Amino acid sequence: MPVFLDQIEGLKLHLHAIADMDSILAAEKFSHVDSEMIDMMFDQSSRFAEEKLVALAESGDTAGCTLENGDVSLPPGTPAVYQEWCELGFPALGLPMEFDGMDFPSIVQSAIQEILDGANLAFGMMGINVRCAAKALIANAPEELVQRWVPGMLNGEVSPTIVISEPQAGSDVGRIRTTATPGADDTWAINGTKIWISYGDHDATKQIVHLVLAQVPSEEIGTRALGLFAVPKFLDDDISEDKRNGVTASRLEHKMGLHASPTCVLELNNAQGYLIGEAGKGLQALFVMMNGMRLAVGVQGSAVANMATLRALDYARERPQGGRPDVAPVMITEHADVKRMLLEMTARSEMIRALALKTASFLDLAKISDGTDAENYLRLGELLLPLAKTVGAESAFDIASQGIQVLGGYGYTNDYPLERMARDIRVASIYEGTSGIQALDFVKRKVLADNGSILKMLIETIRKDLDTANADNPLREAMAKTLHIFKETLNTLLAKFETDPKAIEPGAYHFLQLSGLVLMHWLGMLLYAAAIENTEYHKRLQAALTLSATGLAEKAQLLSKLVNQGVTEISL
Repeated sequence: MPVFLDQIEGLKLHLHAIADMDSILAAEKFSHVDSEMIDMMFDQSSRFAEEKLVALAESGDTAGCTLENGDVSLPPGTPAVYQEWCELGFPALGLPMEFDGMDFPSIVQSAIQEILDGANLAFGMMGINVRCAAKALIANAPEELVQRWVPGMLNGEVSPTIVISEPQAGSDVGRIRTTATPGADDTWAINGTKIWISYGDHDATKQIVHLVLAQVPSEEIGTRALGLFAVPKFLDDDISEDKRNGVTASRLEHKMGLHASPTCVLELNNAQGYLIGEAGKGLQALFVMMNGMRLAVGVQGSAVANMATLRALDYARERPQGGRPDVAPVMITEHADVKRMLLEMTARSEMIRALALKTASFLDLAKISDGTDAENYLRLGELLLPLAKTVGAESAFDIASQGIQVLGGYGYTNDYPLERMARDIRVASIYEGTSGIQALDFVKRKVLADNGSILKMLIETIRKDLDTANADNPLREAMAKTLHIFKETLNTLLAKFETDPKAIEPGAYHFLQLSGLVLMHWLGMLLYAAAIENTEYHKRLQAALTLSATGLAEKAQLLSKLVNQGVTEISL
């Protein structure tokens, strides 16, 4: 289990140095959680990951999923492993205690998710659905439906799906054509076709509850005419074939990766559904779920990036190549270029982990604070969500690709998991909102909507940390220059927005990247200061972060120019 023990060592450092775990656990809301419980969950998740998920990731990728007569079968062994996952209590981690949940803070949920996703990303996706959909039901659904389905999501009898996209409406949800017509006994008839539905059908649970976004009868158009509906696979929870609802998987998508996660086309033919929240306010009912999903995608990026780094490091330490042919070859960790790649991977993977956990930390602090403090922490968490999601997803793919480079020819084969990890994580910068959509959300809704006030508050926090950082911290000087560039770019963006709101759109993606660069290296500066133990991990972390400081201000200056450059007026 060495690779998972190394992962846990890193996660523990981050929880204390970055994620404010001590303050969060000291709050009354989380007084039932202590460090012993967290250590137990770390031990349990790492053992489960090594003993169950690693082998399943390989066999599941090879076998894939099958569809026959509208029913999807997961790769052999997956249903049994999922039931064991439920029996061990993993679905309960983030749910309220009144539903027999453990109500752990988001920072701990995210750390446990990283361990499981690092072993098997496709398997972990079903767990994300459970956590996020259950919270959406609890927040919006009638009590009868909550009691009917949420307990089953914890014990492995029920699983949920998120059903949004359509052939003509991927992220453009205002163009959804699936309809919901009121029927008898508070039910609705749902008709339409949905695509790209993760775990849209499978054989791991008896019941599946689809959370479907559909148009309701309304004089409104677009998103104001949408409702959210719970559509069960079976009308009665005793699960008999004569009680099948009008929802069928008609196709499995053939994908670049995530072969063990079925991505389905669903046909809804007079499917019976129940309204969640209010008619016309489907997006509002999705809000809790979507924030959770975006944080989870950021954690997926951290999981793949950090595990790819550890796998590449393990390989490099045991792979002999080079040197004089008349003496024993040296391990490739001795080669300067391999060492460079491993340190670059370490720095980036650690910093995107820090970004994901800092986002979760702000969201936890919002729950345990009052008044203005609670509001500010929530705004900070929501500010960081598109950064954690986008930068985490994109960086993870790059890091997995660099890991393949470390392994050379072996990295390109399925003898090692890195090629699968690269394929699996590629979609993370697409689903739950593409990078371009996240950039517009970040710039328009999170930064410019309040005239940059919450981002300026975060900049002031960074400035204070710079003032108190030790002079020998290699990131201190580079961050001071970078922060100055960032502040100037923000002011220019605010001025441009005031004159012409559309003018900021061409540079939105690069401003998101610049913001991610600044925040990751701020957290990297804090990590460097915390890595004080004489362990291999702490020494490697400090060396990696020292390397990452090189050229930081120059990278920021380039991104700043791209933010302000705009796009040439040309028809494409």
